Amino acid sequence: MDKRQPRTLDAIAAHRDRPDAIVEAGEVLDLRFPSGSGGTLSLRAGKLLHLLIHEAGVRVADAVTHKVPLAALDEGFHIGAEEVEGLLDELHTTVLKLRLTDAQGRRFVKSGPFLADAERETEPDSQAEIRYELSPTLRKAIANSTHWGILSRQAVMAFESRYSLRLYTALSLRAGLRKAAEDFPMDDLRELLGVPAGKLARWQDFKRFVLMRAVDEVNHLSGLRVRYEPIQRGRKIVGVRLGWDMKRGAEAMEALQELARPRIGRKARREGAVEEVVAPESRERELLAEALFEAPCPSHTLTAPLPG
Repeated sequence: MDKRQPRTLDAIAAHRDRPDAIVEAGEVLDLRFPSGSGGTLSLRAGKLLHLLIHEAGVRVADAVTHKVPLAALDEGFHIGAEEVEGLLDELHTTVLKLRLTDAQGRRFVKSGPFLADAERETEPDSQAEIRYELSPTLRKAIANSTHWGILSRQAVMAFESRYSLRLYTALSLRAGLRKAAEDFPMDDLRELLGVPAGKLARWQDFKRFVLMRAVDEVNHLSGLRVRYEPIQRGRKIVGVRLGWDMKRGAEAMEALQELARPRIGRKARREGAVEEVVAPESRERELLAEALFEAPCPSHTLTAPLPG
């Protein structure tokens, strides 16, 4: 019997027929944006990165040029040829920091860009093709990875804050590892969420413009329930304890229904300022959602936060 430890590449192959499932290596979901590295990814560039990794499929760790029509990326993203050029430039120039472990079990940090090479055709949008190669830094992390998370493409495309997207990806990984809470030192949490160095340094500003917004959006649009508690030393906030669990039943269906609604009015609905009468989902869809949420999941994997 084959006792080889499952790899992230195996999970990608196993989920290739689920269009809403984006399988990514835990090392990528848990990446950091180091202070002084020249910036962090914008929301749109972050979304494009997830789509490019997804489109690369089972060859994501290979040193090959991947090809994808711009039209294939447009669903739920609404991206044009001119914008994609700027986002590809951003993926070229932003430095990521990955926490890895070598074959001897020694931990190390590897830094580099997201893309090694990229080009796009200058044809009309409907015909344009993007060609790209992921960087050696990213490929190495994915090739050696044995833990992963599964993101909902719908949820990734729906987030309106880059901090929400980063919180969602980081906690999706941890939910799959059977963790329910973790303490983050303030500097580490800022790097994890991609807060620029020197910005929003006061706790009240960080809480209002980063943490609360991210928690509210993740709770509204994903299959996760998230909570937080500041960690205080004397009068100073030195970290944050994040807790999370998976939604079930009606809560899961509410998130699915929200993703199907127009983006206009979403903030008001999240804040409870608008009351809507929503037609009940069919029993068949409810049973499908329940089955997907209750499906057994190995300790190193994650049942998708939102089923496709």
